[in-house]
Amino acid sequence: MTEQVKSSRMLVVRALAFAALVMLAFAYVSPTWWVSLKAPQYPEVAFPQGIRIHFHMDGVFNGCKKVDVAEKQEDEALNCKHEMDAINHYVGMYPIAAGGPVERLLSPFVFSLLGLMIVVFVLPGRKLRTVVMTVGGVAIAGWMSVSLYTPGGHEYLSPNYVSDVASTMDLDPEEYATWSGVQMMQEGYDEALGRYFRQRDVINHRVEVMTLATHIAYGGLIGAMLLLIVGVGRFRPIYWLTIVVPILLPAFFIVDYAGWLWWFGHSLNEMGAFTLKPFMPTVLGQGKVAQFATYSYPHYGYGLLVASSVLLAFAALLRRKHIIETGDDS
Repeated sequence: MTEQVKSSRMLVVRALAFAALVMLAFAYVSPTWWVSLKAPQYPEVAFPQGIRIHFHMDGVFNGCKKVDVAEKQEDEALNCKHEMDAINHYVGMYPIAAGGPVERLLSPFVFSLLGLMIVVFVLPGRKLRTVVMTVGGVAIAGWMSVSLYTPGGHEYLSPNYVSDVASTMDLDPEEYATWSGVQMMQEGYDEALGRYFRQRDVINHRVEVMTLATHIAYGGLIGAMLLLIVGVGRFRPIYWLTIVVPILLPAFFIVDYAGWLWWFGHSLNEMGAFTLKPFMPTVLGQGKVAQFATYSYPHYGYGLLVASSVLLAFAALLRRKHIIETGDDS
């Protein structure tokens, strides 16, 4: 094999990884999944997409658009996130903001680390990989620590996340100016749990659990970065983790999403106006709860995640072939 062929192959690997990295960045700022409720009291002519919300990596947002028809005149689009919360609370279901509080809080650091791992995977030379992983890891760890644990640290979180929490709680900026990231998660989660069901013992316990989960996740990310810093230039399995983990991101999302849906359906509050048996909400496709038809499908952001994963898989296969044929894994 000529040097030109070797160089061309690695150029393709790096091009695939770069394209995947761009898609990953766009996926983060795009809607990942959408959910809609339809019922007779929401006629299609006035609610063509039903009561719809969009899940992003860093928040949950209104998916309804302004509709002007004879049956319904709007000055602005209906806030379908609030509408869905109001519908769900009748059967004892907690507001949507009660799901994934730690994931939404930590999402910018997780995605930054995934991007760093992709970059490290395609860099030539073990020493360079270790240096870049060290510098990038320290930067992410410092950013995360300041954001989560210092007064006013919320300013360094995702703007979408901050906006989602503040608008849901109807707060002015001065009201949360001194909040750290952890405090913002605690306050937002407390408000979500207590919006309709004001059971302080239950709320306090759940907030304590999510606070502990945040600390554990923070420690886990720090530990993962230390492992990569120490091992990416020394141990082949750790080097391959830098590409395998980003490849599996779409699967991780589905597992996490399904887990939270299970929690919503199996944590129905007894204070709801109507009683339902615990159930598993629809993860993908169409379902039915009482008189409501439910729809749950991937949005284009999830398509970007899958496309990024596919490109990274091709890059990994080419890289593996290169190592097998040349013996060069430096």
